[in-house]
Amino acid sequence: MNQVSEYVEKLKVYIPEFPDYWTSEDAAFNFGKDSTVYGVFSDFSSLVVERLEAGTLSNGQQLFSFIESVVTEGGDPANAACTCFLENILNRIPGSIDPNGFAPYLGEKSKEFCREWDEFTRVKTSGI
Repeated sequence: MNQVSEYVEKLKVYIPEFPDYWTSEDAAFNFGKDSTVYGVFSDFSSLVVERLEAGTLSNGQQLFSFIESVVTEGGDPANAACTCFLENILNRIPGSIDPNGFAPYLGEKSKEFCREWDEFTRVKTSGI
């Protein structure tokens, strides 16, 4: 199983319709055989953002625990989880997402990345 398929499968645990989204025309970063784990995390973030905006993310603790495990493991998936998932969420603050919907679930490595991103963008995300 390649890394793209592996992470589509792993992420569907948290949003079961993600594989259908990934193969739909709505997915912005599915380039077939040229897809990357970065695209997977970016498209996945779109679904998570929708739920955070609506207040309907029901498994935040489990999801962000998984993200923390990916970040801790390192490599391309960790970089993708940070730059194409966490960053995509942070870029909507202040704005459409209440940080209380996800910040309490962030692990230490994820928080560290988020703090560095806040410092870079000069935005202070509450709870991080």
